[in-house]
Amino acid sequence: MSVEREKTPLEVDFEVTQVLDTDDAALTRLGISRELRRELTSWSTLSIAFSIFGCVATIASTVNTPILLGGPASAIWTWFLGFWGCLAIAVSVAELVSAYPSSSGAYGATGYVFAGHRYGKGITYVNAWITTVGQLAVPASGNFACSQMVWAAVTIAKDGNFTATKGEVLGLYCLLNVLMGAFNALPTRTLNGPTSLWMWVNLATSLTVIIAVPIGAAHRHALASSRFVWTAIVDGSGWGNKPFAFFLGLLCVQWVMTDYDGVAHLSEEIKHAAIAAPVSIIVSLVSTGVIGFGVIVALCYGIRDLKALPGPTSMVFPQILWDTLGKNGALVLWSFVILIQIFTSLAVQLACVRSMYAISRDGAFPDKRILSRVWRVTETPMNALVVTVILQCLFGLLYLASYTAINAVFSITAVALDLSYIIPTAGKLYGYLSGSCEIRFQPGPFYLGRWGYAINAYAILWTIFETGILIMPQVYPVTSSTMNYAGPIMVGVVVFSGVWYNLCGKRTYWPAHYAGNQTENT
Repeated sequence: MSVEREKTPLEVDFEVTQVLDTDDAALTRLGISRELRRELTSWSTLSIAFSIFGCVATIASTVNTPILLGGPASAIWTWFLGFWGCLAIAVSVAELVSAYPSSSGAYGATGYVFAGHRYGKGITYVNAWITTVGQLAVPASGNFACSQMVWAAVTIAKDGNFTATKGEVLGLYCLLNVLMGAFNALPTRTLNGPTSLWMWVNLATSLTVIIAVPIGAAHRHALASSRFVWTAIVDGSGWGNKPFAFFLGLLCVQWVMTDYDGVAHLSEEIKHAAIAAPVSIIVSLVSTGVIGFGVIVALCYGIRDLKALPGPTSMVFPQILWDTLGKNGALVLWSFVILIQIFTSLAVQLACVRSMYAISRDGAFPDKRILSRVWRVTETPMNALVVTVILQCLFGLLYLASYTAINAVFSITAVALDLSYIIPTAGKLYGYLSGSCEIRFQPGPFYLGRWGYAINAYAILWTIFETGILIMPQVYPVTSSTMNYAGPIMVGVVVFSGVWYNLCGKRTYWPAHYAGNQTENT
């Protein structure tokens, strides 16, 4: 029996150097010179990807919509239906990320897929702005939810005799943005330690909710009937249309399972990025889908009185914990949910900063590439971080208008990001079906062949359907305070970026993937 010899430090360093050289060679082929340090391990990458989805915490942030507007059956079955659509989008994104592993993520893949098309540069420019809005909305909505969650804990601690003011919610929201920005200003290597623990805390908390809520409800003789849990659909929207009210529940699953390419924006800091990034996306999404389904079902079995929700906490999730576990049990478990939401907000802000860095590097912003400058002390894009934190705080001002206005940020997150993914996916599918030489896709290590194109088609159809739902006003009658502004905002972004590109952008926008000898007819 042979015993494998332990490798010397010199041999280990040599292997690491080989990995980095291979990853950097892939970047060089894409026309990119790496500036960021490649220090994230495969496990850290998986943990960050899982944290971006958030699972139990992000469900807590958005489960009000399906349960209050559509009932428990809406929450359960829209999660089940939405999971398959989200999986199709995630697989499509994973193929793109594997083929073009850079901080640009799916936006960058748009440029490479359309590189030979005469309108390719303009299409990519517009997608850069769609990506920007989506990426900014993710940490903004996450931190707003986190602020609400903290104040909900205070309400429980004070036995329901406390209601946070708009100023308190907004003040804590801005503080969270700044504190998370300070954490994400650290060098990449320091993130390996804490990020490796995030996934375990998330899994443990999710499983605890799945087990504790039904047991607690049964102990208090308040366990909901299976018929109610699996079949009860209500119309809490005022539209007088139960099918529409049912599908409004898609906001929860689509918001939880978005930002698929969040980890892809860290590709220039990940070892074996062409494999680690796409695998992390798929594994974390499937895990979130399965575990999240269990969390949703457990919560529905814990509903004591649907008409009494969301209760004094203004959030369905902590109210159900309070009803089933009592004050102390709810506070302990809810504290871990808040901690996971903090992990999620940290992860999505990190991804947002890297996407801002990459888009600025390509010249899509009128900032003279200032946001793409790397601070040599930490070797991270500090300018992009500062601007991201400021813009996140400005997003919160929508709350001063109305709760419905700030809720549009949650809708924009899913709508903008899913649209940004479907643009390169549609280009890839069109190139395959038409045989066009202007649109080309060069697959990476993660590639599903012909099956991948069928999945792409389903992802496109699903995105069209769920986007149509998410841009609709959630309640009737529609007034200025109940209007869903996600649709008008997205139309405004597309129109503005298209006009700006033709006026100024085409002269300053020179991404790495653009073939300068191509003639563009705009």
